[in-house]
Amino acid sequence: MSVKCMKVFKGPEIPTPFGGSIKLPDLETPPLSLPRMPDARELKAIGHGLGEDAAQLVGLIPWIGDIVEDILEDLHHTEIEKLLTDAEYKTFLEYDKAFPTTVALARTLCFKEI
Repeated sequence: MSVKCMKVFKGPEIPTPFGGSIKLPDLETPPLSLPRMPDARELKAIGHGLGEDAAQLVGLIPWIGDIVEDILEDLHHTEIEKLLTDAEYKTFLEYDKAFPTTVALARTLCFKEI
């Protein structure tokens, strides 16, 4: 679903010393695409991403927290890998380098390229 372009600035008409005028183009926003709502499979994957991010809080517990965090993250990541298609998983891995898992999944599943 896309939204029409919005006119931000009406291009002015500039007179020239030779009796003519120059009309500058209007400034418009590019067409915006709205995010779509994820289906049940995608919601399940985003839920596992949230679980993977929340597992990092468990890692703050001294001594045992780090071990439990690694186990929880591995379990959630395995489920995410099972739920996504190969193309979605490849895109998710690119986003996962810079964003938390939940944000990377939302960008991958809700904001697909046209």
